Amino acid sequence: MKRKTFLQDLIQSSSLFSQHSSEASLPVIEAAESWVGYLAGPNGRTPFGERSGYDGNIWSGAFIDFVFHSCAVTIPSCVYTPSGLAEFNKAQRVHLKPQPGDIVFFTFPTAADFGVGHVGLVTDISRWTATGLVGTVEGQVNSGLPKGDTAARGVYRRVRSEHEIIGFARPEFRPGDIKAKTGQRATILLSSIRPGKRNKDIGHVQLALEQVTGLRNITTDMFDGSTKQAYARWQRIIGYVGERANGVPDQASLELLGSTTGHFLVEVKNPA
Repeated sequence: MKRKTFLQDLIQSSSLFSQHSSEASLPVIEAAESWVGYLAGPNGRTPFGERSGYDGNIWSGAFIDFVFHSCAVTIPSCVYTPSGLAEFNKAQRVHLKPQPGDIVFFTFPTAADFGVGHVGLVTDISRWTATGLVGTVEGQVNSGLPKGDTAARGVYRRVRSEHEIIGFARPEFRPGDIKAKTGQRATILLSSIRPGKRNKDIGHVQLALEQVTGLRNITTDMFDGSTKQAYARWQRIIGYVGERANGVPDQASLELLGSTTGHFLVEVKNPA
């Protein structure tokens, strides 16, 4: 029998994506609104960027990650917004009509003409049906007020038009971690998980990647091209950007893959 992918399991078990509850989203909305009025420090440094590992870079998506993480709600990382939108889209969790607590993806970039797509959190849908307007809280924007600061360096409430919006991603609002596989886990060696290698440790990683990305068409126990591409996708899901999402396992991402799926533990041996 064909195994379900991780995303299919999550959709059905409500581990990462589920039917939305407005009441359940209130803690996330309150957490976002608690930052309204915040201004980034020198060189664009923020606690949101610091947590993501990309402090000083574009941080509208890092703000979204930070808010959901603070409420113990798991989402695909939106640090690099195209990756976040792609994961929600693959899970068929992108909608054209908003609900409070949705993550809204915009048609325009953050803070630069050719930058990464902007993102925010839906807080008010009272005007949507009549006028196509939605209230949001967004990071790395200006206040939008006529006499306000024009620099895109704060967290503010904004009102956006339907013409500015790609879609609304609907996360899971049940606090808690993804339900991992139970039972005894294998211990794998970090240095064994490298492109081109073939060993049983890689087989455990492939099983975990099958859960989180739907990995298929592979050479079992071999870190082949498909495995590398799937691992790069996993890195993007957890917030890696650019060259950091290169498909080569590092300790942090590999340990998170093991703990998320429950398939393995990672052992690191230092050179003698």
